[in-house]
Amino acid sequence: MINIKRYFASPMMVVLAGLVMSVAFAQDIRPALFKNTDALMRQAKAARAELLSPKNFADAQLAYAKADKEVSAGRADRAEKELAKVDTALNEALAASELAVVTFSTALKARDLAVTANAEKYEPELWASAEKQFKDAALRLEAGNVGKARTAADVATQGYDAAELAAIKTAILGMTRSLIADADQNKVSRYADRTLSNAKELVAQATADLDRDRYTTAGPQMLAAEAEYQARHANYLASQLELLKAKKLTGEDLILNWEKPLRDVAGALGASTDMTEGYAQPGATALSRANSLTAQNAEMSARITQMEVALGSSELVVQETERLQRQLKEIEALFGPNQARVYRQGNDLIMRLVGLSFPVGQAVIQTEYYGILRQVQLALAIYPNSMVVIEGHTDSQGSDATNMNLSQERADAVRIYLVANQGLSAARATAVGYGSERPIASDATPAGRAQNRRIDVVIRNARSRN
Repeated sequence: MINIKRYFASPMMVVLAGLVMSVAFAQDIRPALFKNTDALMRQAKAARAELLSPKNFADAQLAYAKADKEVSAGRADRAEKELAKVDTALNEALAASELAVVTFSTALKARDLAVTANAEKYEPELWASAEKQFKDAALRLEAGNVGKARTAADVATQGYDAAELAAIKTAILGMTRSLIADADQNKVSRYADRTLSNAKELVAQATADLDRDRYTTAGPQMLAAEAEYQARHANYLASQLELLKAKKLTGEDLILNWEKPLRDVAGALGASTDMTEGYAQPGATALSRANSLTAQNAEMSARITQMEVALGSSELVVQETERLQRQLKEIEALFGPNQARVYRQGNDLIMRLVGLSFPVGQAVIQTEYYGILRQVQLALAIYPNSMVVIEGHTDSQGSDATNMNLSQERADAVRIYLVANQGLSAARATAVGYGSERPIASDATPAGRAQNRRIDVVIRNARSRN
């Protein structure tokens, strides 16, 4: 039979009891013991002390870890001594950070711009090199060597500047560069040299434009989109011509394959499908027929609108209103609550892209927002014949000229992306920048200014699926 009393009086149980008491003691005393130090730590982090005073901040973290260990072991007196070291190091870090903000102002601005351009993601090696130089500058400043600190900061500034520019180029041209690299590896130039060369020339032009002005991105984005098309087209041409060379496809097969889609379209339009003298004539006839049908559709839509007005408040108008409401809900369902607000304004339907934002002073569409633009394209597909206006708006911060240019560039960037990547016809879409002329909230508060910085996608005369 087990002796319970003897079991609980064993040395092992004494140790376990001591550990339980230590943990309970640490849980009770820790909040009060660490309160002031934790507040000081938050203050240091807010001042970016880890970046601006790396040695002092590291010393504080080391002493903090020791204090945590001591209080967990029930040694409050030792924990207090370590916390005193933490407080001293953090106060020194705060003082050093204030000096660093003034001494490294240019480098810090360059760093912030590199952060905005996602340099750490797109150009990790350049970013890491610049960060290393900045840390060296901060360590020298902590040691009191202001001259060498400034020299190191200048090198860091150059590094951040290079990382920012490279990141902007990668964000805009990265996909196209990858496609061209794959094409070179696969020796696509043997079969489609002219098309691939066009892609490379467009990339070179976009690169040169960004070198001149990295913040005017609408033009380079358009060039990048065309270059991507040319690179993909070159790959396709090469694949077909390679099959031709390998005799897995005949020249006759190639031509017939390309004629078939045009014959199908021409047939559906009631145009000539006679290819006995090539595709030029049936192509022109099909295009003429398509343009005629488009004009007829527009005329019919105008007549329907007139009839709706004439019907006044009849039952048909009520039914039409209900139908329009259903369509509005269908569009709203495409977006999450933090992506877009959808509403009607007369005959127009407006998608306010509240979830789309741009880096400060830039018109670069970051990859995280591609999903919202895909949903926009699904909405536009519901009204395939309606005209689309992409409106750019800013807050009133900065000059009117700067805001007008920036809003136009951002509207252009969205239009270019939708045309290049989402299949929106270029003829249907226009982009207009209004600067700060059309606010929807007060610019007196940060929240109001955030609402005024926006992209609105307007579908004109969005009354039917056409």
